[in-house]
Amino acid sequence: MATSSTSGITFGGIASGLDTEGIIQKLVAVETSSISRLTQQQKTLQQKADLYDSFKGQISGLAQAVNALNTTTAFQAVSVGVTDTSVLSVTTSTGTQPGSYTLKVSKLAQAEKISSAAQASTSTALGQTGQFVVNGKVVTVDATDSLQSIASKVNALNVGVSAGVINGGANQAYLTFTSSQTGLQNKPQLADLTGNLLSSIGILSGTSSIRQTMTNGAVGSQMTSSSTAVGSMVGASGLSSQTFQVNGVGVTVDLSTDTLQDVADKINSASTGATASVVAVQNAGVTSYQLQVVGSSSTPTFTDSGNTLAALGILQNNPTNELVQAQDAQYSIDNVNLTSATNTITDVIAGATVTLLKADSTTPVTSTINLTSDASAVAERVKGVMTAYNQVGAFINQYSQFDASTYATGPLFGDSLVQQYQSSVHSALMSNVPGLTGTYKNLIDIGFGLDTTGNMTVDDTKLQAAISADPVGVQRIFQNFGTTTSGSLGYVSSTSDTLTSSTGNYDINITQAATKSQYIAGTTKTTANTTSEKLTFAGSMFSNGSVDITIDIGSTMADIVNKINSDPRLKDSLVASDNGGKLQVDSKKYGTNGRFTLVSNQSPTSDNSGVGFSAGTLTDGLDVAGTIAGQAATGVGQFLTGDTTNTVAKGLQIQYSGTTTGLVGSVNFTSGLNGVLNKLLNVYTDYTNGLTVTSAKSIRDQADELQTQIDAINKRAEDKATELRDQFAAMEDKISQLQSQGNSLSALLSSATTK
Repeated sequence: MATSSTSGITFGGIASGLDTEGIIQKLVAVETSSISRLTQQQKTLQQKADLYDSFKGQISGLAQAVNALNTTTAFQAVSVGVTDTSVLSVTTSTGTQPGSYTLKVSKLAQAEKISSAAQASTSTALGQTGQFVVNGKVVTVDATDSLQSIASKVNALNVGVSAGVINGGANQAYLTFTSSQTGLQNKPQLADLTGNLLSSIGILSGTSSIRQTMTNGAVGSQMTSSSTAVGSMVGASGLSSQTFQVNGVGVTVDLSTDTLQDVADKINSASTGATASVVAVQNAGVTSYQLQVVGSSSTPTFTDSGNTLAALGILQNNPTNELVQAQDAQYSIDNVNLTSATNTITDVIAGATVTLLKADSTTPVTSTINLTSDASAVAERVKGVMTAYNQVGAFINQYSQFDASTYATGPLFGDSLVQQYQSSVHSALMSNVPGLTGTYKNLIDIGFGLDTTGNMTVDDTKLQAAISADPVGVQRIFQNFGTTTSGSLGYVSSTSDTLTSSTGNYDINITQAATKSQYIAGTTKTTANTTSEKLTFAGSMFSNGSVDITIDIGSTMADIVNKINSDPRLKDSLVASDNGGKLQVDSKKYGTNGRFTLVSNQSPTSDNSGVGFSAGTLTDGLDVAGTIAGQAATGVGQFLTGDTTNTVAKGLQIQYSGTTTGLVGSVNFTSGLNGVLNKLLNVYTDYTNGLTVTSAKSIRDQADELQTQIDAINKRAEDKATELRDQFAAMEDKISQLQSQGNSLSALLSSATTK
């Protein structure tokens, strides 16, 4: 054969002596000569598509800078001055208002820390058995437990008390308990439940007192449920029936089976002269439950030989060795006396956090906080728009170079999309904001301009002067802003689709004012509850869940009203009242989202709430309804929003707090640069139809089409090479055959000659 192949290596021209593979490669190279040009075009296209992606990101950065100014707090900034920084420190957030406050600090908040009496060592077995309670959870002690192992068991509970040991040498070992949080309300709850470990090692003394007081009463420790057996909740075992006294009257309970509510019911049924109830409390969004026992005119007396009330957190034996006494911070602000469980105070000065650092109970230490308007800080926020605008410009300049000597250009040089952006955004930024009147109508009025390179500049002095002179006027340049003609109307928000009401106000016509849901019981309450009763609140207000509260034995109408109004799960949504002896509950929320239902687990009688299974009158709340600018709008509660079909006020939201219907007023709306630029920049950055997005896609489609052409050329070249190899192989084969025939003929002739 004239050609052969081994392991992918092709040998050609064996018969003819020609470099057939070289000839084939050169012929194929002619076929594929356009690929390098197409590949370069493809690379250029991909680079430009990537640049459009980056361009979109740069424009989005400008939009974000403008959006950052579309909040009220963006134009509120204060500088902080403290006359004595050793007394307190202050941090502020956006929204802090100017003002001056004088604080006098007499006590700092402290966390309770107590210790045992001296023991032999930290590792010696104590030989004690039993159970004790720490903040509502049980620690079980074995005879082999030491101070160290007991500390480990307490810490494993993670109940807000840390246990430690102090090793002072032989017979100088101590077990310590420290509250994780400061303040009187966070003193640790400690009680021997079975056995007497805490007493025997000197943590607690024999004298007991109320652990946490309230007006004319005592408050128990927080537990996770009102309807689960106490023993199960705290993790205790082997409990038995115990009797304690309230005002000298015995009350028998069994914590292995009784719930907190059972304990309250038994106290109320025993005619002790005190009223017990289970109250829900919330901490960091977690609901827990406390037993409260209150006297009619003074705090009840308690006797508890079996440590039952101690286990519930009503009583506690006094600590033997109080290393640090728990206390609340005590201070005054502008001569108003206040207390705090912590030294970090967040709810006294709006938007400011005050940390107390020093105190003196004899002569309170004093420091004055001065919060003053800070025009320079607001100016820096406003200049964020300039920074973002110039960053886009720098990006454009980087890729739009022109070399006059070589005529080389950057990939964005002369780009029509870039030029369109520059022209439209420049015009929007430097023109009057539609609808604005007065001194400040555009960026130029407050000190902004453009230099010869196209970069935005600012006169800091002029900008700060404008902010100081008319902060609202400056604010309106940037923000969507609405004003109303009626006190019952309020502007809430808008979108980039909301048009400026430059030709007149948008009329608000109300056909239905928002109302609240209301329930009135069907039966008048004349006597206190003779049994405990469960009320269940449900409905859309509770996201189709439910909230149960228990009305205790002996509860009057005033008690029921107070329990509903003080429950942390209800108090922000509902308000209860006495309507001529009937329970009335009103939603605090307007409209359908404030609807609720209320049922009892008992038939309505004069000695319970009168609610019953389905008795009483329930009136559902209605959402506001009406039009904005004579076009469709949707109401939710008191809030009315222009529909997507509203051609002028789409997305405009107002609040109507009135009760009348008809034409109730109007809204004047200006979109500010936020609205103007958002709408404009969205033309470039919209994820679906933005010009940078569609342009990049179009370019990538072109690059894909080039790849299709390249693939087709390569396929034709491969087919051509195969065809040529077959043709050359056939040629070589023929030559080989002819050479063989020639050799045979030469041999015959040679043989004939020799004869």
